[in-house]
Amino acid sequence: MRKLGLSFISLSAVFLLAACNTSGDAGKTEKENGGKSDVASITIEEGEYIIPQASEAEAAEGDGFLALKVKIKNESDKSIDLASDDFMLYDEEDNKISLEDFYMSDTGIKTLSYEKISAGKSKTGYIIFEVGKDEAYQLHYEPMIYELDKELDPVILDVNTGDYEDNSEDAVDAATAFIDEVFLATTNEDYNTLVSNDRDAQISTFDSNFAKGIKNAFYYYKVTDEEASSLGKAFKQANGEVAEITYEIMSYFPDSAELAIKANVLSFDEMEDEIERIQEDYVDTNTEQDYDARWEGADKAVVAKLPELFKTAFPVEAESYSDAFKLVLKKKDDKWEIQTKSSYSSNYDYLEEAFRGGLYKN
Repeated sequence: MRKLGLSFISLSAVFLLAACNTSGDAGKTEKENGGKSDVASITIEEGEYIIPQASEAEAAEGDGFLALKVKIKNESDKSIDLASDDFMLYDEEDNKISLEDFYMSDTGIKTLSYEKISAGKSKTGYIIFEVGKDEAYQLHYEPMIYELDKELDPVILDVNTGDYEDNSEDAVDAATAFIDEVFLATTNEDYNTLVSNDRDAQISTFDSNFAKGIKNAFYYYKVTDEEASSLGKAFKQANGEVAEITYEIMSYFPDSAELAIKANVLSFDEMEDEIERIQEDYVDTNTEQDYDARWEGADKAVVAKLPELFKTAFPVEAESYSDAFKLVLKKKDDKWEIQTKSSYSSNYDYLEEAFRGGLYKN
C-alpha cells in the first residue's frame, strides 16, 4: 500500500483527502443535495472521505474526515457575511462536530473562512469535519444576520459518509502514467484515461531538454542532433528498466493534488569515473594528435560508449533539494493535468532534471 498523507493546520497527524464518488447524486433527495432559507441557499456539490494515514486495518477501525464542497448563494437583497461558524455538523446523538482548517499552499485551495457574499452572488468552497465511516449526520447552515427582526431557521442537509468513496489512487496512477510514458519510455495504459497533458508534446519537450543537456555535457566534441536523439532514447529505455519510484500524497482534493516523489534513477554523476577512464584511455593512446584533437576524440569515444554505460549503470536516489520532489496535479474534464508551467514549473523542472540523469538543459 502506498503511503498517503495530507497535512491539516489543526491536526498533529497527517491525513489524506480521498475523492468522493458523485455518480450516485441522482438518487439523493433534495434535502440531501441542498436547501434554502429566506436569506441563503446551500448545495453540496461533492465530497471526499478523508482516510487517516495508517494501515488499511487501522483506518477501517477509526474515524476519518469528511470534506464537503458546498455552494452558498445569497438569496437576499443585501450582502451577507460568510463565516466558518455558520456550518455545524451533528451526529445522530446531536453531538456537534467541529470544523477543521486546511490550506493547500501550492494550489491556493483552503477551507471556507470569513468573507462577504453580495446580494444574488454565490461562493463555493470546502468544509471539513472529523467523522466516522458509514455514519449519518446532519449539516446545519445558519448565517448570522443582524438586520432581520426574526430568527432564521437553519438549512439542514442529510449527510452520510457512506456515500463517499476513496478514488485518490487516480492521482497517483496519473502521475505514474505520466512519468512512465514521458520520462521512461514505458507504455502505461492509464495515460489515455487519466492524464490530460498532450503526451507527444511532453515527450518532445523532455527529449529536447535531454538533447540540450547531453550537448552541454561535452566541451571539445559537438554532439550531433542524431547522436543526442539516439542517446536520449537509449537513456530512457535503460532508465525505464531499473528506475524505482515511490509516490506519497501530500494533499488532495477532487480537483487538485500534491504528490511527494522519490526516485532511484540513473545518474551521470555515478558514471563519471567510467567516463573519465574512457577519456583518459583515448588521450593516452593517441599522443600523436594535438591537445584539442585528442580531447575531441576522447569526448567522441564517450558518446559512442554511453549506451553501453547506460545498460550497466545502477540507479541511485535522485537529489531533490528537499525530502522529495513535489508534483502538482489539477483535474479538468475528469482527467489530471500535470502542472509543468506557471508557478509550479520549478517543482516540475527539478523532477524532470532528475530523470535526465542530472543533465542541465541550459
